[in-house]
Amino acid sequence: MKIAVLGGTGHIGIGLSLRLAIAGYDVIVGSRKVEKAQQKAEEYKACLEGRDAKGKITGESNEKAAKLADVSILTIPFKYAYETAESLKDCLVGKIVVSPVVPMEKRGKFLLYSPPPEGSAAEKIASILSESKVVSAFQTIPAEKFANLDASFDWDVPVCGDDEDSKKIVLEIVNKIDGLRGLDAGPLIVSRLVESVTPLLINVAIRNKEKDLSLKFV
Repeated sequence: MKIAVLGGTGHIGIGLSLRLAIAGYDVIVGSRKVEKAQQKAEEYKACLEGRDAKGKITGESNEKAAKLADVSILTIPFKYAYETAESLKDCLVGKIVVSPVVPMEKRGKFLLYSPPPEGSAAEKIASILSESKVVSAFQTIPAEKFANLDASFDWDVPVCGDDEDSKKIVLEIVNKIDGLRGLDAGPLIVSRLVESVTPLLINVAIRNKEKDLSLKFV
């Protein structure tokens, strides 16, 4: 299976690209500029030397990555996510699109959840990509620790989606990443609850001098 990590040159895209390749998926790193994507793909391959990665990593433009992949993960900052989804919708018809997008705004020293009128970023993206199968996941993953291949963790990943077959595929992808457990959290509307947890985790981490907080259901 080929997975496109759109906007995969930064933030959570780094860890996803590396760990999906280790799990055996062929990863296409996407960027607005193909040169940047290819440069990052080479850097990621260097990081994987000696780690028995079963999948390949290549770099392409976001458009070409979306066309080539079976599943695309939209690892774009929320302020650019919607326009990026709009620009790629013809490339993503009939395909699974994963949204880890979380809309947040700063209020004083705190981050607050700032959803669009549709209710969540995932639902907004689904309204734009009406001919794609949108599933939400990975919103609560700390990007820095996730990108550190020497780090170990035990995190749960709620997965939301209206198309059950697509959700099962995303759950399988999550569960192939060492240290993650994918859990079916219900239909896409539940993304409202999951996305809102992310600013809470960040606020708690800052106020209590913690780092890399995530979710674990016990």
